Amino acid sequence: MAEIFDAQFGNLERAMEIAARRQEVISHNLSNANTPGFEPMDFDEELMRAVKRQDSRSVNIEEEMAAMTENSIKYSAYVKLLSSKINILRTVATQGRR
Repeated sequence: MAEIFDAQFGNLERAMEIAARRQEVISHNLSNANTPGFEPMDFDEELMRAVKRQDSRSVNIEEEMAAMTENSIKYSAYVKLLSSKINILRTVATQGRR
């Protein structure tokens, strides 16, 4: 029997989860931008377990906002792709009843 949900559903789910986690890190960095001594987290560094922090890192609000915008766009694209795939399945299921 063919699978209803192909591998793309799993890939989209993982991509959305990563985007959501990245958004959490960016939000954390922005919310602590004015905290003395706070060192921002870099999601990709954390993800790869390559935590090599520099002593004098500070939050660059413009970079964090740009990263947040880029990540939001990616997440929205993932949601649209997933929604499109679900609509296709809904159409197939509905047409099958006729």
